[in-house]
Amino acid sequence: MGIVANFQELAVPVVHDGGALLAFVCGVVYTLLQSIISYKSCPQWNSLTTCHVRMAISAVSCAAVVPMIACASLISITKLEWNPKEKDYIYHVVSAICEWTVAFGFIFYFLTFIQDFQSVTLRISTEINDDF
Repeated sequence: MGIVANFQELAVPVVHDGGALLAFVCGVVYTLLQSIISYKSCPQWNSLTTCHVRMAISAVSCAAVVPMIACASLISITKLEWNPKEKDYIYHVVSAICEWTVAFGFIFYFLTFIQDFQSVTLRISTEINDDF
């Protein structure tokens, strides 16, 4: 996401798009693997319902990332403002909808961890020594 944020879409489209591809594909793979880990740690860390919700979000994100990549690769021009009568407009719309679907999928996926982390406590103790 740092690559996407630091390289503007219109200035350096190849780097921006490469960073977006990396972020979305790696994010979807992460959610799928973490969902499998959730099933393996059930019922100690989370409920079966939480596992099903995580897997559903992962499946929707995985299903949305494929047309996102396909449609984005079919767009022949990079620009910010589109006219519905333009040639690649439909690819742009489908790609944008899928991109936002995956992005919100990540947000909702991370929100499923709230209940897991409520049972975790962290204690830090420090000791100051006078020897320098």
